[in-house]
Amino acid sequence: METTNSYCVLVVDDSVSIQKSLELNLLTLPNIGQIDFADSGEMALEKIEAKQYDIIFLDVMMPGIDGYETCTQMRKKPLYKKTPIVMISAKCSPLDEVKGIVAGCTTYLTKPVQNEAFQKLSHRMMTWLADKKIP
Repeated sequence: METTNSYCVLVVDDSVSIQKSLELNLLTLPNIGQIDFADSGEMALEKIEAKQYDIIFLDVMMPGIDGYETCTQMRKKPLYKKTPIVMISAKCSPLDEVKGIVAGCTTYLTKPVQNEAFQKLSHRMMTWLADKKIP
């Protein structure tokens, strides 16, 4: 059951195994409510029109619209100007990270996602979201 302090998360990746891995990691965190999945940039853009998400995990390399373009499109929406968007990719060069930041992502994780890095990042995001919700 979701509480008023729970966060809705969207995981966007064309790999079901990556989706499940992220879901398992997310379920270990406090205050995670609904976790939705999209397997393409197009599907992610449809989902954000229908529902507001607090955190988005976004793969870079997907068929159709890639993660960079998906992120750019998300940031054009007023509700998603400040939403944490975490890009996830096997591409790990500094140039790839810069492309993600230019596209509007909050931060960048490389695959395979290491549990320790995921936990640190997630706790940082949860603290930021909790501070943002204080009236």
